[in-house]
Formats: sequence, structure tokens, C-alpha cells
Amino acid sequence: MLKKVALAAGALLVSVGAGCNQGPFNADVKGTVTLDGKPVPPGVVIFSAAGGGRNSSRGRIESDGKYFLVTRHNRGIDAGDYRVAVQVYEKGDPPGPGERAPANLPPLVPEKYLSVDTSGLEYTVEPGSNTIDIAMTSDGGN
Repeated sequence: MLKKVALAAGALLVSVGAGCNQGPFNADVKGTVTLDGKPVPPGVVIFSAAGGGRNSSRGRIESDGKYFLVTRHNRGIDAGDYRVAVQVYEKGDPPGPGERAPANLPPLVPEKYLSVDTSGLEYTVEPGSNTIDIAMTSDGGN
């Protein structure tokens, strides 16, 4: 009986210890998103693995332009090369009861930045803590 209690206590310690790790990903990314040197309004930043094979990560852009990445509901991302999109749209009036949010709101960043396929934004995420500031220009970098 004592042996079973000791085994159960050991299993509990192992499971509690496993819950204290930094999550299932080996990197953390945070930064600031700017357009022409000024923080963008709230929106979303998307990191899509270059060449596929890893999950995409998203970060909510706060009113000060700051973001951090989340993958599958956990903070963090796997290290590797990523293509990035920034999606920031004009705010519409909030929907009324039973109404859907308005569609087709105009973007507040140049259209090229809305898709990972056209943005030209590419970053390498290293294991550990990463600060990746995303700087965009109104002319789309042209």
C-alpha cells in the first residue's frame, strides 16, 4: 500500500512539473507593428510557416501597436522561417442584437500587407525569446 501511495505521489509531482513549462513551443515572439513609424491601430498579425509544416501563429495587435504570438491557444511559436501578414481594418459600428459584424471594411494598411503571399514580410524566429518589430510603409515599400 505504501509503495502505491509513493508511486502516485511521484506521478503527481511529474505531472505538476510538466505543467510548469513554457508551453509546447520553443520560442516566444513579441514586438510592435508600425506604419510609417507610428503604431498601427488594433488588428491581427499572422506568422505563416515558410514552406509549411508548422502551425500558423497569430497575435492581437493592441492599441499601442504591441503584439505577442499565440499558436493553438498557447503563447509561443516553433522556431523557423515565417512569412507575415498584418490585418488592420477600419472599425465599423458595433452590430446590433442579432446582427453580424459589418463585412468589407476598408483596410488601414496597404493591401499588400494583408496576405502572407504578398506582404514581403519575412522573419526568422530563433529558439527562446524574440522581439520582432514589424515596420510597414504607406507606399508598401516601393
